[in-house]
Amino acid sequence: MRDDNAWNDMAEKGSRIRQKKAVLFAGTTEGRLLAAYLAGLGCRTVVCVATEYGRDVLEGGSPDNSNPDNSLLDIRQGRLDRESMEELLEEVRPGMVIDATHPYATEVTENIKQACNAFPQIRFIRCLRRESGPTGDDVIHVPDVKAAVRWLAGREGSILVTTGVKELSAFSSLPDYRQRIFARVLPSVESVDICRKLGYEGRHIIAMQGPFSTEMNLALLREFQCRFLVTKDGGRAGGMDGKLEASRAAGVQAVLIDRPERAGGISLEDVKIQIKEWMEHER
Repeated sequence: MRDDNAWNDMAEKGSRIRQKKAVLFAGTTEGRLLAAYLAGLGCRTVVCVATEYGRDVLEGGSPDNSNPDNSLLDIRQGRLDRESMEELLEEVRPGMVIDATHPYATEVTENIKQACNAFPQIRFIRCLRRESGPTGDDVIHVPDVKAAVRWLAGREGSILVTTGVKELSAFSSLPDYRQRIFARVLPSVESVDICRKLGYEGRHIIAMQGPFSTEMNLALLREFQCRFLVTKDGGRAGGMDGKLEASRAAGVQAVLIDRPERAGGISLEDVKIQIKEWMEHER
């Protein structure tokens, strides 16, 4: 015989869980950590990643070795424009949207914000990893990839480029770029295909998953006899410290593409606090 009180308790609990739904735009270490955190709190979460590689990494587990209930995570792959994001939010009707994309993904972040504006009931949070802090007078700061290429254009020597595959085409304007550039990109079919279409071959494609230690960065700089290293400020989580320490040890000039001025957000720890408050107090 069915226990109606127990049944009602289960139904009420299930109703509360259904009310707590979130959409997480991931693709970073912070995204993976937040997916595990949301699942651990019992929140049903749609996790959006742009690439198959991002999906594979996310399904591989949380970087903090926690074991979340993955049945609460609906991982969806594909690049979304603002209209597609609005359609997703209309479908899911989440109470919270979290942007944990890369600090330099300003266009994606703006699209997420604009999509959320169409749904006043949604609470939007941008998770932004901390910057690396002072870099020293020996680092060349430039505002964007084009400025980095212009600075390098008048100089000779091999270059380790660690900015990601999206910006790699800009370096094609450099003289002898196929011989000078060593591109470190994610180990995905998509990334390698883009490198090959741009004319990079063999040792000039370094497909590896980071972040990397100082020793690994140093080994690569010495192996390819690089004179320059080009990077973005991915913070400590992105291995920024190891890149700068290696460049100094190798006598290599580091060229740092600064973060966009409009990049704003709160730390991973503060995002977790807001999620917990939302889960516990907002109905």
